[in-house]
Amino acid sequence: EGGGEGGGEGGAVRRLCGACANAGEACAEHGPENVVWKCRYCCSVATWFCWGSTHFCDGCHALQMAGRLSWVAGAGCEASRCPLRVRHPPHGEEFAIGCAVCRSRRAAG
Repeated sequence: EGGGEGGGEGGAVRRLCGACANAGEACAEHGPENVVWKCRYCCSVATWFCWGSTHFCDGCHALQMAGRLSWVAGAGCEASRCPLRVRHPPHGEEFAIGCAVCRSRRAAG
C-alpha cells in the first residue's frame, strides 16, 4: 500500500497496490497484482480503487472528485461495440476483466 497526495476526505488519498485493490480476484498463474478491472461507471479500464469497493477510470474518478459523476444504474453497452471487447455486467457493478498478462499473451499470439 502506498501513500497518495491531497484531495479526498481528511486531505489524503490512499492508493493501493494491485494485490490489495483486487478484492479477492486473482489469476491462477500470475496472481492478484495483474488483475485488470472495468470502471464501475463506464466501459474503460479502471486505474483507481476507492473506498475499498469501487474501481474508477481516470475520467470517472475526476468527475467523482468534482461531484459531477452521473450514470444510469443498469445501463450498459452493446457487447459487439464495447471497447473492452468482453461481456460484462451493467454499469454500477464491479467486474474483473481478467489478467493483464494472460490477455496480452492471447492478443499477441
